Amino acid sequence: MRDVTTYHFDGPRVQATKNLPCPWCGRKVRRQRTFHHTVNPFNRRDDGTPKTWDEVRQDVLAEVEAWKAVPEPHTACAEADEEF
Repeated sequence: MRDVTTYHFDGPRVQATKNLPCPWCGRKVRRQRTFHHTVNPFNRRDDGTPKTWDEVRQDVLAEVEAWKAVPEPHTACAEADEEF
């Protein structure tokens, strides 16, 4: 039997909420999501060196800002649109 080594990597976690108007009906839609990236040896900069915690956190925050900018429809509005 082979010995198995398991590595657990931790990283920054950001919980984000957006509150934008529905693109179909115009009422407010509230969405919440948790973004998480790990700080690990495979998460590298362009020069090949591993990213620091703060650099990975900046990547997570950039992903949060991109997600917040995109409006989402209500589930009922999206289902109604699929029927037609």
